Amino acid sequence: MTIPRLSPSHTRARVVRFLCESGAIVEEYQPVVILECSSDLVADPADRSSPDHKPMMLLETMEEGTLEKLNDWKGQWMDVGTEIGVVDDGDDIDFDWSWQAYLHDEDDEIR
Repeated sequence: MTIPRLSPSHTRARVVRFLCESGAIVEEYQPVVILECSSDLVADPADRSSPDHKPMMLLETMEEGTLEKLNDWKGQWMDVGTEIGVVDDGDDIDFDWSWQAYLHDEDDEIR
């Protein structure tokens, strides 16, 4: 599980918090992590709510498996592609974890 590239211009993100603990078994469409993304997620500054707007994104898994080796990098900003954990889905293929991402507001209830 890596920090995903959520748009062609997106370069960095930081883990705000994991919504599951290491060792947890996750189901399809379960929210797993909240990321704060660099402002370049939205390429055109005119489309941002402010010049330094850093959107929050909620990522949920589309796979079933066990979360392992979760690493929030102590909240540091990390490049897209940096590993933040492993989802062991029981097969021999690594890096086949798939996810969906949604714009997130910290006031939103997480289902």
